[in-house]
Amino acid sequence: MESITNILAESEQGVTDATETLEKLQGLLEQIRHTPEGADRISRMNAFVRTLGRADNLAAFLELMRTSLKSGRPSEHDIAERSRAGRAHCIYGWAGQSLVLASENKAIASTTPAGAGVEEFMGYPVAEWHASIHIWQPNPEAQGFESTKRLEPGAIVEPAHSHPFAFVSYVSVGEMRQSIYQETSEAMPAGATDRYQDVALERVDGVWPPHQEYVSSRLRTAEERVLLKQGESYFMSNDQIHDVEVDRKTAADRPTITLFLCSETTRIANSYMVPSMAEFHRDNPELTSRAKALDPEEWDAKLDATARYLRGESDHLRLGEVFECGSSYAFMNV
Repeated sequence: MESITNILAESEQGVTDATETLEKLQGLLEQIRHTPEGADRISRMNAFVRTLGRADNLAAFLELMRTSLKSGRPSEHDIAERSRAGRAHCIYGWAGQSLVLASENKAIASTTPAGAGVEEFMGYPVAEWHASIHIWQPNPEAQGFESTKRLEPGAIVEPAHSHPFAFVSYVSVGEMRQSIYQETSEAMPAGATDRYQDVALERVDGVWPPHQEYVSSRLRTAEERVLLKQGESYFMSNDQIHDVEVDRKTAADRPTITLFLCSETTRIANSYMVPSMAEFHRDNPELTSRAKALDPEEWDAKLDATARYLRGESDHLRLGEVFECGSSYAFMNV
């Protein structure tokens, strides 16, 4: 997307300072949000992540976040400070999940109305769009839950889930595999080798407890372990069920990094949990209260280490050496 390239070039040339550059990128995100739902909107979302998510551009963006927080008046730090103050840095068990840009949150003509009760369930303005960076590295304390499906040795896999919004994601560094599933009430045929062959799961509403529903469910695989490499992107509608998997050994030192952009929230997502994870959620309804923001020093160190890794200045990234996550819970199967 030429607009992003020009915005970053102006910053590099000193035409705009860090805060002004972040505001321009946020304004570009807002323009995309005003695009009516359809192929053009998806195309623009894809162009956004494919340009800003390119390793060198994403590194430059993270440096802008660092600079913005260190300069000017606190009132000028709104974009960077909101990212730092997010509480999802470790709560999933992945050490590097952070919102980095958000749109305005007032519904507009292009906003698809959310279903009844969705905003109350989600607890935030559902018209808002988010761009997030995902670093696919388990925090050192992350335990995960034993998977009952067929797993490749050494793989870490999310529980299958849908999303409350449509999104696009771009692989900035590394690679991962994605599988897509469909819920089914039919028994698998004899001799089938489906990943969820004869596996009983519990479908719950949302990702976090407390859940209103626990429903016994089964899945069948529609696409299995599609490889996504650096420089590739994909789109996911809000009615698709998927999971992402990474190699545990690689993730410990050389994690995959993706840039993720979601549109407005329109529905309550589903997660398909192994019985042990579902039981943990029943017993820990306050799970999200354990999430915490990183302090300014930790946040700056995280951005610095990630930017150096993206630029290839460091051949590894170990976020567990940069800050403490403080939780052993992980939304992952091992």
